[in-house]
Amino acid sequence: NVDAIVARFFGSRNSGFRGMDIGGTSPYHISTISKIAMAMAQKADHTTRSFVRNHHDLAMSHVAAYYKSYRRAAQDVSALIDSSGIQPIIHDDISTHMCASVCTAISGMIVIFVGFILSHHRKSSSLPSLHDTAVCEIMFLSFILSYTIVFTVLEPLRASIKTVYVCFAQHPQSLSQAFPLIFHRLTRLSEANLV
Repeated sequence: NVDAIVARFFGSRNSGFRGMDIGGTSPYHISTISKIAMAMAQKADHTTRSFVRNHHDLAMSHVAAYYKSYRRAAQDVSALIDSSGIQPIIHDDISTHMCASVCTAISGMIVIFVGFILSHHRKSSSLPSLHDTAVCEIMFLSFILSYTIVFTVLEPLRASIKTVYVCFAQHPQSLSQAFPLIFHRLTRLSEANLV
């Protein structure tokens, strides 16, 4: 796949009118460049795939259930997901994005509330006045802290959703007995993606 792309861009010679070479480079030079580019593309592809395989976000369910190391659990879960065919279901999952949106919305409301309090604080004469930079720093820190707290609160929800996906990939029959509605929904989604 990567070889075909690199060969298409670097393997062909530049030809102009009636097949004349353009640019004055020799075929040996182009061949060397294409070999180097293909080797670099293959190395980048291998590095990216191994990083994803060793740092899969669904691995924590195997760490918790089977007391595996994180890297081993990530490799096992990656192989399990590759063999079970639930990648489209995981790809279409929007729970992580929804959690991030909820965190952003709640943190934004908290920042608006903090800004409202700070604007009234600036108008009172009994307290020392705050500079604009201090107000911005306080609002920025309140956003970061509130986002972190809300994201931490929503993390068990995200972890449970990921665990259900791993359970569906590993033991679909046990999921069908424990949670039949979830099992039928995931089965329907996986069958729709196979067609």
